[in-house]
Amino acid sequence: MKEKQLAAIKNILRKNGYKLTLPRLVIIQCLLRNKDHLSIAGIYERICDENPGIGMTTVYRTVDLLLELGIVRILILKNSQPLFELNWPNDHHHHLVCRRCGKVVEFGSCNFKQIAGEIEKVTNFTIEEHTLEAYGLCPKCSDVNHSTEKI
Repeated sequence: MKEKQLAAIKNILRKNGYKLTLPRLVIIQCLLRNKDHLSIAGIYERICDENPGIGMTTVYRTVDLLLELGIVRILILKNSQPLFELNWPNDHHHHLVCRRCGKVVEFGSCNFKQIAGEIEKVTNFTIEEHTLEAYGLCPKCSDVNHSTEKI
């Protein structure tokens, strides 16, 4: 599956006049391997040991290019640095964020399309895309919260 995803990314780069350089390949492979939502620093930390020639500036530039081409999407959470994830067609999902530990969990169920038409009708605004982040406590932090309440 990752080979198909990498081939699709190569194709997008090529169609837009870009080559798949070694630094771009390393960063893309890092994003393919990690299910986590990674910050720029997180990407750099995961690649720097095996690829000491790739600097932080290269990571920033590459992620900016991948964002511009729609290969990567940005997730900006409250009180957090921007996080990045691969942006696959038909992979529309949202995020649950733990206020205590920062864990991010993806969920795919989305009923926004049901109300989007009504919102567009009332506001005359054309909705092209949307994101949703819900904040609360993950099960682990919720258990900690409940156990401290009992004391």
